[in-house]
Amino acid sequence: MKFDIARQAFIPSFLTLAALAATAVYGPAGAAVSMPEPQLSGIWMPGELLLRFQAAFPSWARALTCLLIVVAGIRTGHLTVRYNLYTMNTCIAIPLYGVLAGGLTAGAADLPMYVGALFLVLSIKNFCRSYSTSYAFDAIFRGALHLGILLILAPKTLPLVLLLPLAVFHFHRTFRELLVALAGLLLPVLLLCYVNWGAGAEFHAPLLAMGETLLEGEWLRIFLEIPFGVQVLAGGAALLLIFALQYFYADLYAVSSRSRSILVYHLEALLLIGAVACLPGATAAVFALAAVPLSVLLPLFFVRAHPGVAQPIYALCLAGSVCNMILQ
Repeated sequence: MKFDIARQAFIPSFLTLAALAATAVYGPAGAAVSMPEPQLSGIWMPGELLLRFQAAFPSWARALTCLLIVVAGIRTGHLTVRYNLYTMNTCIAIPLYGVLAGGLTAGAADLPMYVGALFLVLSIKNFCRSYSTSYAFDAIFRGALHLGILLILAPKTLPLVLLLPLAVFHFHRTFRELLVALAGLLLPVLLLCYVNWGAGAEFHAPLLAMGETLLEGEWLRIFLEIPFGVQVLAGGAALLLIFALQYFYADLYAVSSRSRSILVYHLEALLLIGAVACLPGATAAVFALAAVPLSVLLPLFFVRAHPGVAQPIYALCLAGSVCNMILQ
């Protein structure tokens, strides 16, 4: 029986993702990742605590990183199947997440970046679930809560806060639901301030620390330090994205209005992640975030292109990702 990558079932998709996750974490490039000791700032910042855990328990950190890649990929693929984004039943987004998340962060996969990527997946998933004809207080609160957690884990993701008003706009939420979502967004930040205040620091100290982190580093540094293999894979993904969007807008009404809104929302999320990449001191963690919307958008190309074109390109992307993870 001929294998069609555009109609991948869950089992081969899961196995591909698991193999890619293990290669990213335990491969030669992943094994060489340094475990930096964080600077002790006197403030209980969650991202710093993750770095301390990674430095103290590197084996556990690698195992958790591998698990996080698999969970994030499955969650992303489940969203595409649940809302029938491609007019056919396919799990191709699952292995594509592994290709992008592993290949674009080659040699830099670590625990904090994939914790952040998982919270981005959970946030987008709940925002999409809020698309309903009735009130969706629970879904939009959870989406905003996960977005708030992502913000305190990685303060440089501040532009992603715009995902909240975009979700309210695209998914037709009410003003009362917006207020509930704002409460969910601010809850992790206020809780962090309260915990630090209870530990003896100033209540607003975490806010100042997050502001300082946001502006630390050199502007556009990430674009100067990208390895050549990652540049090639990123360029290929960008080219495929252009073709995918062309297919999407050429046949805009082939999917439901909900599916269209979700796909446009992922495109806007990708643009916001691009804004994060332009901030000073941006790191390879941006690629782990970008893999989330990219793995949802790129299947638009693979499911609509001719199999004679789509399958070699898919195999080339897979091979390029593995090469990056092994050789970088």
